Amino acid sequence: MTSRVTIKDVARHSGVSIKTVSNVINGTGSMRDSTRKRVQESIRELGYMVNVSARSLKTGATKLIGLAIFDFSQPFAPYLADKVIDISRKHGYGTVISTYGSDGSGLPVIMDEITKLSADGWLLFSDQPLKNKGIILDQPYPIVLAGDYESYDRVDWVTMPNTRAIRYVTGRLLDMGCRHIAVFGAPEKAKTRNEYMCATEGTQELRIRGYIEAFEERGLSVDWRMLLPKDWMEGVSGVQVVTQMLSKGIRPDAIICLTDAMALGTLHGLQNEGIRIPEDIQVVGFDDVPESSYSTPSLTTIDPSLNDYVEHAIDMLIERINGYKGKPRTFVTDFQLVERDSTLTFPKDKRL
Repeated sequence: MTSRVTIKDVARHSGVSIKTVSNVINGTGSMRDSTRKRVQESIRELGYMVNVSARSLKTGATKLIGLAIFDFSQPFAPYLADKVIDISRKHGYGTVISTYGSDGSGLPVIMDEITKLSADGWLLFSDQPLKNKGIILDQPYPIVLAGDYESYDRVDWVTMPNTRAIRYVTGRLLDMGCRHIAVFGAPEKAKTRNEYMCATEGTQELRIRGYIEAFEERGLSVDWRMLLPKDWMEGVSGVQVVTQMLSKGIRPDAIICLTDAMALGTLHGLQNEGIRIPEDIQVVGFDDVPESSYSTPSLTTIDPSLNDYVEHAIDMLIERINGYKGKPRTFVTDFQLVERDSTLTFPKDKRL
């Protein structure tokens, strides 16, 4: 029976100390690139594998970051997960993922489960408001909250520029001459203007607030019939809302979908009805998922800088894992309008 390769074997093979091998494995310490490469080559040649269980017993660390997310039914979720895995790996961490489904239970349903998964810290993506002012976030391990719902200053929080981004793209469409701009994905429980304008959290609420602000900044009134409801914003929802819209006799000159998943379904639904895009109706999404580049027509969308979103989340989480005790921080990404074929060409002097 072949004996297990140890860190001592790697040190002997590469001609360095055990401490140097440990630094290479953990991505710590300073050394020449040639030394690091020599150790890495020895690790590969010998087939050395880190004994995670032993390291965990010794240090209490697993070098794992946890991601809790709703599910993978929308393109955004695997896109986010890929970013978390990639960026965590660059920091020397593996990733464990737990999903809490789309049945409305939210994060509470998996909080007991994730304590058993032994990650050093967790990135929690919330798809609904947290009850009791986020008391669920008071856990004995580091947490960073991601999403569009408040952390109540209990933990670090990363979020997107929801209001600002939708205000910008709505304004661009209005300045082009569009006056009948529909929103796909409004809350199914109707809200008043004041409720939207006072919103401080919630994907739908914050984005529609930006839509309203764009109209009012230009002295224009919102046609509330144009806010078409759908709480679950996946691909089939876009097809369904197109049918709903046309059955009500609503014919906008542009549609803003609150997610790319819904926008991709909307493109399909409009084309099934013989409606030309963008000549008859322009369509804009939000997320800039990879599929938006390959739809027919390709989708104009808001890129919320997901890479920055995840990088800041992971950086803050690792700082907490390493003992940072400062006050909870909030990071809001920037955004860019990615212009493709589902909208008419903006005048050159108005392009980003």
